[in-house]
Amino acid sequence: MKSKNQRQVGRLANSAMSESLEAVKPILYAIGVGGIGGFFLGYVFRKILHLAMMLGVFTLVFLYLAQTKAININFEEIAMMISESSNFFEQLVTPLIVGVPFLGSFSVGFLGGLKRG
Repeated sequence: MKSKNQRQVGRLANSAMSESLEAVKPILYAIGVGGIGGFFLGYVFRKILHLAMMLGVFTLVFLYLAQTKAININFEEIAMMISESSNFFEQLVTPLIVGVPFLGSFSVGFLGGLKRG
């Protein structure tokens, strides 16, 4: 049979463990969400990268046709569209990079997604 002191020590150990788990839960949540989100974003990024390479080839073809005067391209309009899209991506990425645990797990997940994609 357990003595009264052993039971008290057991209760104290359980309460200390419960308090430490409560303190760690937000960090574990950030790591889990960051890792999963990073993996999926890395996977999607790799797929988009393949699409961007194909788009780059088409862009080179259009630039060649514009250089030979076969077609006319409005470069000012294209520059304006690119600057508008860069503001959108800045607003999208800034909230993602707020915490160290999230950033670390996101980076690992992102690299895993790139490797799997």
